[in-house]
Amino acid sequence: MERNEPERRVRVQDATKLRALAHPLRLRLLRYLLAAGPRTAAQCAEALEDTGSNCSYHLRQLARHGLIEPALAEGANRRDRPWRAAATGLELAPDPDEPEGQQIIDALTALELDEGFRSLQRYQTQQHKLADEWRESATFHSYTLSLTPEELRHLTLTLDAVIRPYLRPLRNAPPSDARPVSLNLQAYATPEFI
Repeated sequence: MERNEPERRVRVQDATKLRALAHPLRLRLLRYLLAAGPRTAAQCAEALEDTGSNCSYHLRQLARHGLIEPALAEGANRRDRPWRAAATGLELAPDPDEPEGQQIIDALTALELDEGFRSLQRYQTQQHKLADEWRESATFHSYTLSLTPEELRHLTLTLDAVIRPYLRPLRNAPPSDARPVSLNLQAYATPEFI
């Protein structure tokens, strides 16, 4: 039976940490480490199509703010040190007393939306390389629901509870044919009806 790791979600309220995350490459690096597990700057650079020195710099910035940490085994080479996410997930909630907090959250949301779109584009151009079973299991649904704010909260918490055991950082021994899968869920009041 598969045993999952304990969840280590961190609530990020500090404007300095939020600002450190509000950089496209840093956000992509953190997402990559959450999906792939511990990786070196060189491995990150190859996967994200960037330079090793640029990834190394931004990994150190993420570490400086406690968002990632070294994953160095005893006696390992520090030059090619792997990094890992310091938590299994982040809850971004600006301090209400920080005047620029909402602006930073808006910037992070824009970066997340952009990265989600880029990920979908990469899938679209690369899907022909996947086995049929992976292409056939992919899904792209869009729903228009009629909900109250309380129902929306309940629905998102219920879906989150169903999804959470499958999070890559939490699965200790996933099946051998498991691979990282992107799942994006956006739920918001339809702007045309606000």
